[in-house]
Amino acid sequence: MSKNAQFRGIQPSPSILSFVEDNLLGRRRTIEIQRAGYNTELSAPLDNIPFSTNPERERIEEKIFRNKLHFFAAAKVSSSFPSPDIPEIAFAGRSNVGKSSLLNALTRQWGVVRTSDKPGHTQSINFFELGSKLCLVDLPGYGFAYAKEEVKEAWEDLVKEYVSTRIGLKRVCLLIDTKWGMKPRDNELIDLMERSQTKFQIVLTKTDTVFPIDVARRAMQIEESLNANRSLVQPVVMVSSKTGAGIRSLRTVLSKIARFAKL
Repeated sequence: MSKNAQFRGIQPSPSILSFVEDNLLGRRRTIEIQRAGYNTELSAPLDNIPFSTNPERERIEEKIFRNKLHFFAAAKVSSSFPSPDIPEIAFAGRSNVGKSSLLNALTRQWGVVRTSDKPGHTQSINFFELGSKLCLVDLPGYGFAYAKEEVKEAWEDLVKEYVSTRIGLKRVCLLIDTKWGMKPRDNELIDLMERSQTKFQIVLTKTDTVFPIDVARRAMQIEESLNANRSLVQPVVMVSSKTGAGIRSLRTVLSKIARFAKL
């Protein structure tokens, strides 16, 4: 049986299917989003409140994400890491998986974290302060990138050192492209986080590029494959930075980390 046939044979759990439908995840027609009450004239239309009488975007529901996102440090070597004064949440994943776009969508401050169509744009570990209570960390992508092999290896070594030794790191959001699923480099990082007991959570990105049933299948596939991992935080989170689907749920998850984290 081919991998595609195996994937199509996955039966998602009722809870995952329900989440996908409730959050309008997956490729959707504009009319479907409008009928659900969302203002499709907004950028990331699903990241607002349906059936609101206000034509403008509603305020972000989690207070911490209303703070100004402020870039304050970049590190290409571990000696340049800033002092870990506030809890950190890092965003890791393959090149072009959408880390920078997700950080912008979470805060609705598009442009603060630079994005690019060219894989490998982020060439250092970049630290962004959100208010004075949380630090969001954009890690260099691994895998395909427009860079020399020795440079890519240095990026990956820096990421590995950060996720396995960083004091103050409360969670790594490991981003996986919904269409393509997990790759060997993803598993390498997961193995490292397991060994170092670093808490991590899978975030499926670009959910708007596949059908809703395939979003559910991918989430189910990953949950089952990582079921034995003790450092994994459930559930798999599913988002689209383009449509805003699932963004509110991810904010809720991350806000809880900031609220209860202790250094």
